[in-house]
Amino acid sequence: MGGVDLGVLGPFEVRLDGEPRDVGGPRLRTLLAVLAAEAGRVVSVAALGRALWGAEAPAPAGRTVRTYLSRLRGTVGPGVIVTRPPGYVLHLADDALDAARFERLAADGRRVLAAGEPAAARELLAAALALWRGHAAYEEFGEVETLAAEGMRLDRLRHNAVQDRIDADLATGEDTGLIAELEALTDAYPGHERLWAQLMTALYRAGRQSDALEAFRRARHGLITASGVEPSPVLAQVHRRVLAHHPALLATRATAVVTTPDDDLTAGEHALLEDGDLRTSREHFETAYVRAEEAGDVTALARAALGLGGVWVHEHRTAVAAASLLTRLRHALAQVDPESTLGHRLQARLAAELDYEAGTHDRVLAAAERTRAAGDPVAHAEALSVAHHCLLGPDHTRLRHALATELVGVSGRSGRRTDLVMGVLWDTVDLFLAGDPHAERRLGELDDLLAERKHLAAGFVADALKVMLAIRAGRFRDAEAGAQACAEVGQAAGDFDALGWYGAQLVAIRWFQGRLGELVPVLDGLMHSPTLSPIDNSYYAALAVAAASAGDRRTAAGALARLCGEDLGALPRSSTWLTSLCGAAETAYLLDDRATAARIHELLAPFAQLPAMASLGIACFGSVHHPLGTTALTAGDPDRAVTHLRAAVRHNLALAHWPAVVFSRRRHAEALLRRGGPGDPAAADRELAAADEEARTFTGPAVTGR
Repeated sequence: MGGVDLGVLGPFEVRLDGEPRDVGGPRLRTLLAVLAAEAGRVVSVAALGRALWGAEAPAPAGRTVRTYLSRLRGTVGPGVIVTRPPGYVLHLADDALDAARFERLAADGRRVLAAGEPAAARELLAAALALWRGHAAYEEFGEVETLAAEGMRLDRLRHNAVQDRIDADLATGEDTGLIAELEALTDAYPGHERLWAQLMTALYRAGRQSDALEAFRRARHGLITASGVEPSPVLAQVHRRVLAHHPALLATRATAVVTTPDDDLTAGEHALLEDGDLRTSREHFETAYVRAEEAGDVTALARAALGLGGVWVHEHRTAVAAASLLTRLRHALAQVDPESTLGHRLQARLAAELDYEAGTHDRVLAAAERTRAAGDPVAHAEALSVAHHCLLGPDHTRLRHALATELVGVSGRSGRRTDLVMGVLWDTVDLFLAGDPHAERRLGELDDLLAERKHLAAGFVADALKVMLAIRAGRFRDAEAGAQACAEVGQAAGDFDALGWYGAQLVAIRWFQGRLGELVPVLDGLMHSPTLSPIDNSYYAALAVAAASAGDRRTAAGALARLCGEDLGALPRSSTWLTSLCGAAETAYLLDDRATAARIHELLAPFAQLPAMASLGIACFGSVHHPLGTTALTAGDPDRAVTHLRAAVRHNLALAHWPAVVFSRRRHAEALLRRGGPGDPAAADRELAAADEEARTFTGPAVTGR
């Protein structure tokens, strides 16, 4: 394994023990390149198939992919490509991929530069940039969407490393040749103010003050023409220093260019608020926070801390990362005016993070009241969005809708695209969670908004909703392929829910296929994933049902006991509460646990009119009347079971959730037979016949639910 080296920063290159190796034709090279881009992470067979053939993969695509990978294994040797469901993972030594070496050297160079060691930084950054052998990463794979996206990400990092190297050059007095390089770069990237600041500094040092001032004029004209904005404070400060012949421009360390966090703040805020790119924004905000702390820049510190919070609440899933964010938010809040815009924004974000983890909402709603009273549209828009995220349980349907509607209205005054996107997104989610017949219409509005310009985080949710709709329609093959593609979108966006949502969608698919027992090993692993929300208990429920379906009563009973705790009523009313209780209801039915069934019925009864949906509408298990009927059946009350299950059939028909209709018809037939009243056996036969007829219309393995 140690003898394999891959080069992707230019023409794709494979070396074994230092010697070039031909791995085969374009398809074999593509598969290896995709695995390299995700080195250390599992790539599904379906994703590899899409890389080769796009959306129209041939029927035997999976078999062909496995054949190709077998050939690749023979070329690169044992232990490099490892099978791991649902696909394959590439194991390489730490420095075996040139892109990984580049990222490490570039990050080290930036850190050393920020620490005040420009000479050492220059060496590291030059070494990083020397690894590039061409104009683009993965340059021969431009038609492969995932590799094109990874190439763009690496290109952004390369661009940042070039600017860091120029900062190091300026700081060490190595100015020769910089002016020509910077003039070419500002022509290519006219909206990058950091490059203009560097060019102005280099021109001034060369004794060309008038050219430096002309550079500022051109930069300002371009910014106003393209975006309608004035130059940032950083560029304006360089302009003032040129006018004043400030000695700092001649210093060995150009502080206005090197130490300011503003470039990373601007880049981070653009990535987050315009593109919804959580991964890229985190990288920029992390650097900006460290630099702001070193420079004592309170405003930049607060903006960076807010940016690290991201779009959602509780984006930092591990205990260490979550604690770090809270510490930074509190540190920033202690240094700003609490009545300022930054103060209100920090209070709202901190309140949301604390409320979400506790499964409460009082603090964040109070913060939203303060921003509403203050009349600050930016702070209020953020408060409304994070408050909405803390209210995804079934108890607050009307309040959520009010928050989303207000957010859409405030977005017109905040002037930020992300506020409108989030307002429409939350409104769409609310309609689905409420089972509103106009929900798909609102999803179309969201699609239209995202078509104007991509927003990765919101696009991930929109794609997940479409997977849910495919499951409702009984298009299981499409849903499974869509779930895998959706997970890849989530990973590209840097959303930690990508794996959890994929698991939830797979549970829904297998549930309605009657194959949930197959997922016991997968669910057992997912249940302990550190990226799951601390108030998400749905995987205990899913494992319980899956194990019970597979006949493993011991595992099922254990998972159900962990879910129930001392009292199911203490379970946080999170975005997965309804689906968790649905799973518990089915498990109690399969285990004949009458006491648990009775408690579940009591808890679910107020929400009978809702669909049981997970998280932001990513998976739907049908009408809540179904688990209510199931618990009544388990508790020995067939009359009540018949009433609920008849309602479940009607509600599932209204949802156009055909697999759930089939399940409810079959369970309704069982309740009728148990009741055994006049006409009940004939009614049960009619329900079973209707269920069988509807199940034949599904694509993929047929529904075989009880």
